[in-house]
Amino acid sequence: MAKMIHSMLRVLDEARSVAFYQIALGVKPVDKVVFDSFTLIYLANAEQTFELELTIN
Repeated sequence: MAKMIHSMLRVLDEARSVAFYQIALGVKPVDKVVFDSFTLIYLANAEQTFELELTIN
């Protein structure tokens, strides 16, 4: 059976998006990678292996 382990969403507002997904899904930032033209933020929780990636650009 297939299992979802990772998904990426492109967002415009980092703080607002992180706050929303913390409330909506109970995930919190576990890693942040900053590049010249975009930033990646990985959100997860200890209960599941699923990871949500927010791409800010």
